[in-house]
Amino acid sequence: MTADTGAEPAEPARPEQPVTEGESSGTEPEHDVSELMDAIGGATGIPRPFVYAPYGNINAGSVRGGQRIHNKATDERRTARTSRVREGPVPGSEVEAAAFGFAEPEWFGTALTELNRGVLFLAGRPGSGRRTAALNLLRACCGKQASLRALDSVTELDRWQPTDAAARGYLVDGLFPSRPLGPAVLGHVRSLLEKAGAHMVILLPDDAALLRRLEQDLHIQPVLCEPPLPSMVFDSRFEAVIPDQCERERLLAALRHQELGALLVPQLVPAEVVELVAAIVSADGDAEALGDLRARLSYRAEQEVPELIEKLREDPDALSFLLAVCVYEGLDHRIVMEEADRLLKLAEGRLTAVLPQKSQGREEPEGPNPDFVFRRPLTELLHAVRASRQEREIRADGAYAHSVEAVVFVRHRQAEAVLRHVWREYGQLSELLVTWLREVKRDNELTLPAGRVMGMATSWGGGRRALRHVQALAESERTTSRLIAAHALGIAAEDPVLVSEVRYRLQRWSLAVSPHLRTTVAYTCGAEFGRSRPDTALQLLHTLIRGALIGDQADEGQSRVVFAVRVAILSLFRAGNEENVFGRLLEWLGGDQVDKEELLVLFGHLLQSTQWFQQQIAEDNPQGRLITEVIREALNADRSFDMTCAALLRWADWGRWDETLSRAVKTLFADLARSMRLGEFRLFVEVDQQATDGSPGRDLARAALATWRSGEQWEAA
Repeated sequence: MTADTGAEPAEPARPEQPVTEGESSGTEPEHDVSELMDAIGGATGIPRPFVYAPYGNINAGSVRGGQRIHNKATDERRTARTSRVREGPVPGSEVEAAAFGFAEPEWFGTALTELNRGVLFLAGRPGSGRRTAALNLLRACCGKQASLRALDSVTELDRWQPTDAAARGYLVDGLFPSRPLGPAVLGHVRSLLEKAGAHMVILLPDDAALLRRLEQDLHIQPVLCEPPLPSMVFDSRFEAVIPDQCERERLLAALRHQELGALLVPQLVPAEVVELVAAIVSADGDAEALGDLRARLSYRAEQEVPELIEKLREDPDALSFLLAVCVYEGLDHRIVMEEADRLLKLAEGRLTAVLPQKSQGREEPEGPNPDFVFRRPLTELLHAVRASRQEREIRADGAYAHSVEAVVFVRHRQAEAVLRHVWREYGQLSELLVTWLREVKRDNELTLPAGRVMGMATSWGGGRRALRHVQALAESERTTSRLIAAHALGIAAEDPVLVSEVRYRLQRWSLAVSPHLRTTVAYTCGAEFGRSRPDTALQLLHTLIRGALIGDQADEGQSRVVFAVRVAILSLFRAGNEENVFGRLLEWLGGDQVDKEELLVLFGHLLQSTQWFQQQIAEDNPQGRLITEVIREALNADRSFDMTCAALLRWADWGRWDETLSRAVKTLFADLARSMRLGEFRLFVEVDQQATDGSPGRDLARAALATWRSGEQWEAA
């Protein structure tokens, strides 16, 4: 049993601490901590179980009719993807995922030989599996358990130094175009790697001009990442997912007249082959559930977009619905219909191909009336845009369970293909889409997909104004708009060219006067961008909190920034960066430019996530002793006492069922009892009065109080 419940701490009342990061204009309801955590952490949410049982009585244990119980997300396109680390330690889970079902291409041995010399340049087109292959190369070269680190494309290799002595492999996510790599720099990097006993893979796009320049300037031969034959990828992946051959044959029997060889066309990239495997496995041998696989695979999506747009040109209802499904694919059909209606009204005729004509001096619209509520039935709209309504499912990803009948495209990745096409081909439509998405209502279900599209659009447009529409969101008075901007910046930063501009803007905004820009930076640090680059995120958050805490504490804008920073640090801490976050917090506490009590309040919030803290304290290592000292300081500061005391009381309560936590509480209380200041005394009084029988540390607390009251010097046993 784990002691980490993830419960959100209650916020102290204003003016000292803002309860919520609300809006003075009153244009939007205020957000609390849990809402913001859900909003910026949506990309890494844990799939919740759901139960589908028509005519079933679950509580009584009797289930009738067609029933299914799932313990994973039902739609893989809606499954939250784990953040790919692009700056910092590469988690072992990501390396293992890359190795799962990996089919070695023919060039793998050649690339491995080159990597053994120190540096490998690996080029390939999007979807070719460059990153997966690179991780497997590093795994083969450095060892399965070797520590790997990722470097962003903005890393200046001429100034780079290995910072982690344990790291044996480095993955560089592209070379920044404005800083070409020279022979001297490459030689310097190779010498550093040789001295550290490490190896490096540099990922490159399949750009003929770039590769030719590297060959001429560096006298190297980049390895071209050509994916294996789709049949090889399929066999390897299918066998990894379903080890039993008889079971694989049973699942393949559901294909019936659909020949596997005809489905595995040469143009399929590995990601699309994985789609095919997932579809066959999810059908579980049911030919009817499997349907027409050829219509579901994504490789033809791009080719069919122009035809689809042309077909819908005269149909504003279907056009608005098509765009709504593109942005919000996977959400409930009622939400998609609402957003399509809002887009159509916002268009003010811009989605209507037939313009009004004058008749006897009066304008009479010839197109369909946008206010007509029975314009088109859902079934007809779904058929028009080649989407489908999924079976009813129960989702529990909010405060309560709710039923959903999701709208999804028949063909995988249809949404992205449509949006990219219309954004590039129809210039005026892009402004309409931006206006529509930035005015989305407050709903975490809508914030994440809207941010994703805004982020992707930055690379579709390009140029010096690529992030213009995102900055408008970042400056908005609405928290929802700024959350969308935070997600958009994380997506935009996946582009090796745009990441430099994203980082530049975040650095500049962190010093801005506007609290809206600074809170956007904080949300970005807690979302995808920050989780992929924890070091950069913590540097930006330090700038924000230092600027906010040396200003006027009564200023509402400063309070909003502090609140947003607190949420972002909680998000980073819970994303697996506990040691990094705690180390930075110690550095900040040691400085003299911030309000230490506010940092101790932040520490009290972190104590709600107990697992890492309890492990360090239970082992009684140097890190655990540092944690104890910060807890001591938090107990003896007025503003942080209540939060810290409440957390420790929960530790004592949960410790009755958790051996590690019990040992941590006893070690902590024994250390605290050695220096009985007011904070420790108040904590032990609360433990004496509130702790239940069997709570670890209660006897220590009572003994410490008795010794203190008798005037004796307390020495822990």
